[in-house]
Amino acid sequence: MSVQSRILIVVNKYWECDPVCWVLTNKYLNDCCKVSLPWPTLVNYPYYGPVPQPSTPRLIYTSADGTTQVEVWCISDLLSVYPNTSAYQSSSECKINVLPQIFTYSNLPVNLVVAVGTASSGPFYPPYKQDNINGSVIVGSKVFMHDGHPASDPNPNSAWRCTYFDQLMNSTVATSVWQGLGNSVLETALLCPPTYPATNGQHIYTDGNYVAIGDINVTDYTEYPTKDKAAGQAFVTNNPGNTDGVSLETTHGLIYATARDAFKGDPPFLFVSGVVDRFTMFNIDVNSKVYAQNVTGAHNAGVVVAQIVANALTA
Repeated sequence: MSVQSRILIVVNKYWECDPVCWVLTNKYLNDCCKVSLPWPTLVNYPYYGPVPQPSTPRLIYTSADGTTQVEVWCISDLLSVYPNTSAYQSSSECKINVLPQIFTYSNLPVNLVVAVGTASSGPFYPPYKQDNINGSVIVGSKVFMHDGHPASDPNPNSAWRCTYFDQLMNSTVATSVWQGLGNSVLETALLCPPTYPATNGQHIYTDGNYVAIGDINVTDYTEYPTKDKAAGQAFVTNNPGNTDGVSLETTHGLIYATARDAFKGDPPFLFVSGVVDRFTMFNIDVNSKVYAQNVTGAHNAGVVVAQIVANALTA
């Protein structure tokens, strides 16, 4: 039987996608955590430096019955058409310009879009009564985007606008994708980050109501503390009483927006956030050990992605 549908796993930076691919092609995860993943039918990884254009997925998996194709994409690959500077590589505007290529790669219908990357905690935290979840992974399906540089405070490197900034946006994701996530065996594969690790250990938090807060049009990392705080405050102001704003970063919302355009409405969307810093604490939690902190978070996100892919291939 031929492939009938696609599932898109979209990872932000190359340094986030590389650890995700490590996990997805590591048989040791199968052995230790019983995550049943076959070898990919296409492997375009590792790749060092700018990739040839047009870009292709890093990995493709095909279900045993041949009906479902799972593709792992890296936005950094798509951004190889731009100069390799943060002004372009972290630009919301540049990302939104290239992301549609993922959807037009094939004419097959898309059943699920999963946004993956490292993130800060949002202004609220999942259970376990703690104020630090570094190293944990958050899985949710709702999005809230705030423009960090509106027309009144423009960023010349990124000026993307949409009609639903500061609004809570929904997903049509099926509940079946949650199967097996957050179990204690899967959590044993999570690495402990070196800087300010979670006060109650690393966990996988899953809830369809969890919200990915997007800090849009921010390309300067030194602005993260102030712009993240503003995005978190915008969520609180516009959603009084809602305590599900538990992840904050720059790109989940852009992937959601591209999917929304493709579906012309609420898409079947999921986000996976590997938490690497506390809310507004990027400079403290990440900058002291950038490589170790970020790679740990991306690896842990990859563990959850592995289970999502396994679920998709056996659905």
